[in-house]
Amino acid sequence: MGTNRWVVWLLLVSILTAACSATSAAPATIPESLPLVDDTTSTTAAPTATSTSTTATVAPTTTQTIAPDPYRTWIATATEEVSFLRVYDGPDGQAVPLPFGVPNPHQFGGPLTLMVTEGQPGDAWLKVQLPIRPNGQEAWIDASLYDVSSTRIRAEVTLGETHVAVYDGEALIAETQAVIGTESTPTPLGTFYVAAKRENPPEESYLGPWALVLSGFSEVLETFSGGLPVIAIHGTSRPDQVGQARSNGCLRVPNDVIEFLAENVPLGAPIHVSA
Repeated sequence: MGTNRWVVWLLLVSILTAACSATSAAPATIPESLPLVDDTTSTTAAPTATSTSTTATVAPTTTQTIAPDPYRTWIATATEEVSFLRVYDGPDGQAVPLPFGVPNPHQFGGPLTLMVTEGQPGDAWLKVQLPIRPNGQEAWIDASLYDVSSTRIRAEVTLGETHVAVYDGEALIAETQAVIGTESTPTPLGTFYVAAKRENPPEESYLGPWALVLSGFSEVLETFSGGLPVIAIHGTSRPDQVGQARSNGCLRVPNDVIEFLAENVPLGAPIHVSA
């Protein structure tokens, strides 16, 4: 974080695939760089029959939904049919233009992944959080173009305590102190999700071995190093600074912790950041 910079130059993508609706809005241009801001089922029950010696009756059909789980988050992973993120203002609604193109695969590698905020497997439409700015925006996607899975893993970040705790359901599986954003470049508050994972090359050792790229952006920086100021959780070459407010908004954790998180926290897992 501080003065180090991470710039990712993206390839330009010319057009969407023919699978996209002709009525959908054309995607905005992909930003040429997207640097981190751091020095950086519905199922239907089978009908049952009962009988007497003279008549047979059929029980009414009922619909069963997936049992609620307070720790479960549904995740939508784009299939190969998706070239760019296309979103709508409601089920069977109008296409919503995005401020910049969100391609599949993700700019940092891996499939385009979205955190579902409304809906479940079997639904024709899913409401998702968008990896765009301003932070926290939501819209609907055509579920037929996505594979839906789930996770019970989540992270709770408490900035006032410079503390990160990771849970699998009720079980605490990792916790650590972290470097957080400074007063002038704070880590944004809210709920985000892991949008991509990036294994950092040796020349970027100051970022540690891995970065979990989040769906959020700095709320005070318009740009960073010529691109959009993406927030991430990543390692650090300065473990002595852990527990301090020294970053441009990213969260720096010890390298052994980021190795664990990269292996165990899936794409789409929610990250709750509170004061």
